[in-house]
Amino acid sequence: MKVRQMNTHKHISRRSVLGGAALLAGFAAAGLTGCSASGSGGAAQKSGGLTIMSKGGEIKKEVIDAWVAEHPDVPITLIEDDPTRLNAMLAAGTPPDVVRSLGATSTANIASRGLALDLDPYVSKSTVLKDGELAKINDVWRWDGTRQGEGARFGLVKDWSQDAMFWYNTEAFAAAGVPLPTADKPFTYDQLLEYAALMTKRSAGKVDQYGLFTTAPTIEAISSMLATSGARAFNDDLTKVDFTSPEAMRALQWHVDVAKAKVGYTLADPNPDGWDWPPFDAKRIAMAAAGYWFGGAVAGNPKTAEFARLAPAPMMGTERVSPSTSATGHWISAKSNMKDEAFAFLEWYVAGDQAKTRAQSGWGLPAVTSLTSELPQSQPYQAEALAVQKNEEQYLQIMSFSPYAQATAVSAAVANLFPRAVDGSLSTAQFADQATTAVNELLKQGMELAGKKG
Repeated sequence: MKVRQMNTHKHISRRSVLGGAALLAGFAAAGLTGCSASGSGGAAQKSGGLTIMSKGGEIKKEVIDAWVAEHPDVPITLIEDDPTRLNAMLAAGTPPDVVRSLGATSTANIASRGLALDLDPYVSKSTVLKDGELAKINDVWRWDGTRQGEGARFGLVKDWSQDAMFWYNTEAFAAAGVPLPTADKPFTYDQLLEYAALMTKRSAGKVDQYGLFTTAPTIEAISSMLATSGARAFNDDLTKVDFTSPEAMRALQWHVDVAKAKVGYTLADPNPDGWDWPPFDAKRIAMAAAGYWFGGAVAGNPKTAEFARLAPAPMMGTERVSPSTSATGHWISAKSNMKDEAFAFLEWYVAGDQAKTRAQSGWGLPAVTSLTSELPQSQPYQAEALAVQKNEEQYLQIMSFSPYAQATAVSAAVANLFPRAVDGSLSTAQFADQATTAVNELLKQGMELAGKKG
């Protein structure tokens, strides 16, 4: 089975999110600027082959073989996606030529540090990737120094989804008398909590079915909720965060309420499977947090395909926003001595036959608009999901994340306080205040490493 699209804020365990604090230290060691990240090793020597850090489940052996068959002089060495190893390679000045990353949350960081190559000169000359052909989502890889979505392009999406959307079990909804969400009338977060309680089933002191998808108060989840109220967690120059605003406190309180109500997997009761497909497939949860890409998993079980349907992103406020908090893709190292070959690989991977095959599988939306017609529609759940997705795309919004701290580290700082908010040791106001202080300290450290005064 294909490796799932990991962004996503809902597939997170308390252990993994707390590990983000250690990840920040690794990025700090590598430095926040291209100069300090260079070390003494200099650029990697041109060897005639490409080194790519990505997921083996995405760039499989058959993908590599297909590339080499067409480009025998440019073999590929695949390194499994590993942030710790990447930090070490960056510090040594010998990064991979191509690196997998989540464009939505990493672009500002890698661009500000001078790690990623500006791809605009390549795109402007490409006969395959024209600006008019690139899906709008590719703009998450743009950074102008202050705002994401503007300026130079530092990466390309491979395939994507709007990650605040969710899938639901129509049978569980019908059994509980819960109305079905529709493309033009999304649920509110309060409704999700209410309906999840109705669909949560317990027996003999154990949970047989949770009503809600897996949740965690990550910066991606909070930012998605705030966007529907026209609010943001970060200030204009992305140097500070504020979780004490009424909107942010409401988002934090919702996550606490979910954990207290015990209607879904949370940091207080982690999902043992790590993501929502296994329990959703087994009818242990009535909703699964995932975008359009989840249809690729649904396709693997005809029985699940009978009851699985896609819903639009829920709303906390009154403004419809349906962001992508992953936009998984790849960037090219500014130090690579294989820049032309690396871009040729990205062209081939995001717009060639490999991209066509991925689109046909339903594992995400293509990076180029010309491949949209390849998305599967033969099954009822596929046709309905695509209709919901097409309607949802008008609400796509690019959100900015700070270049001064990794999203995982920001989320870890919030997660560290979450258990005390759930058990009542912290009030919501105290939780918000302490989370703000903790994250702003991370941002301050990052700014100091970048030579920027607060």
